[in-house]
Amino acid sequence: MKLSFAPIHLGSLVLFAVTPCIFAQNSPLPLSQSTTCGENCQESVQLAVAFEQDSHAHTPLDDFYSIPASFKPSMKPGTLLRVEAHTNLTNYTVPAGLTMSRIMYTSQSLNGTIVPASAYVLWPYAPFEYTDKCYSNHKRGSKSQGKFPLVAWAHGTSGQFVHCAPSNYRSLQYHFMVPYNIALEGFAVVAPDYAGLGVTTRPNGEASHTWGASPAGANDVAYAIDAVRKAFPEYLAADGPFVAMGHSQGGSVIWAFAERQATAPQAGYRGTVSISPPTRVVDILNIALAKIASIPAAMLPAWALVTLSIQPKLIAAITTVYPSFNYSGMTPTSYDRWNNVVKPLQGCLPIEGLAFDILPSEIAKPNWTSHSSVVEWGNRVAVGGKKFKGPMLAIVGENDVVPVEVIEQDVDASCKVSKGQSLEMITYQRSEHFPVIQVSRMKWMGWIKERISGNDASGDCVKVGICGKKSVVKAFNSNYTLHSIPPNWLVQWVPTPKEMWKLSL
Repeated sequence: MKLSFAPIHLGSLVLFAVTPCIFAQNSPLPLSQSTTCGENCQESVQLAVAFEQDSHAHTPLDDFYSIPASFKPSMKPGTLLRVEAHTNLTNYTVPAGLTMSRIMYTSQSLNGTIVPASAYVLWPYAPFEYTDKCYSNHKRGSKSQGKFPLVAWAHGTSGQFVHCAPSNYRSLQYHFMVPYNIALEGFAVVAPDYAGLGVTTRPNGEASHTWGASPAGANDVAYAIDAVRKAFPEYLAADGPFVAMGHSQGGSVIWAFAERQATAPQAGYRGTVSISPPTRVVDILNIALAKIASIPAAMLPAWALVTLSIQPKLIAAITTVYPSFNYSGMTPTSYDRWNNVVKPLQGCLPIEGLAFDILPSEIAKPNWTSHSSVVEWGNRVAVGGKKFKGPMLAIVGENDVVPVEVIEQDVDASCKVSKGQSLEMITYQRSEHFPVIQVSRMKWMGWIKERISGNDASGDCVKVGICGKKSVVKAFNSNYTLHSIPPNWLVQWVPTPKEMWKLSL
């Protein structure tokens, strides 16, 4: 069985995916039940299947992801289930000098159920050197103590099935854009796959990842931090400094994590960086649908058109939490493509993207977001406008698929209910959803280093910022730079425009 991954642009998010292939590479696709995916559709899907197969580190998933017999639903969240201290990097693109581990631990679902989850850990060649003069419990340099400062990384969308785990991507999904970069700067990186990715929570093969459920993702991040500290106490202090960071789906997860810290604080927490977070995914979709209904097609913003494509993923995610909803927002064509194409292939973003080569009107039924289950789900998973623990840095691109005005509203609403907290928002001129990670690197990398050490660039203790501060970074020579949605600018080049989807990993 081979696996692989590719890109998909869904709604206010651009998603990533890895998919498991349950058949040999040259075998016929198991799509005989589909009534709408004809010859051209199946040819396209086969391309995605082959691409996904070539993109996984393990085909099929290796034994690491099997649930240990010791796991019990009565366990406490944060319990360590399995440790792979030294992952074989032969099939990964991890840079020279970095090493990798994998862990399995218990987390907590949106409904409070204890579930197994996996994560990878990147270890730098040597730890980032700092002397913490501003936090009374850490007046030491990390190097002299042999400990590593930690960054918890929350990834963007990778899919909804078990094989869509970033820890099984050769490039760990975001490669040099984030995790490689952070580790190369001397930080240990712990990156949860999210429950339902990598490790199944439903043996029947149904989608088990509650995509878009940011509070559940925040649990995965928090308990990954607890678990990795238990797994490697010789390298990570139980109260050592850490910063949490995420992009896209992970940006919302990290925002929820900051809200979680207000009620369930963790020792060593120094702040969060949230990049391009779709904080209220149902609200953003409704805004897009309203614009599409009221504005001529030629005047529609790109983000609104992109947002339409998240609807099948969103409907499937809501069905995962509310089984009685039963995909009722999908049209017959969309239902067929999801349940008779994507699900049999356990597809991630590449398969999902090419399987939904249908008209916008065929994606979802009118007014489906008004269903009571959708409204309830949207309220449960939304972030912003709640108490949070800072400091927090929110980053968005001016041309992002996440509307800037929505993030501005959430920043203001969060600051109103969070006295004494720091939340700064920076918009990067003319930048898009993935490029904004790269153009803002100087800011977020410096911000992380300052928070870990407690010192700003001048050597003074970092002062609490103003909650609600907003600024814009102007672009230099932006007419000559390449700002596109696809993230995979580094891993490979494609020869024709027809294969641009390969870049969205």
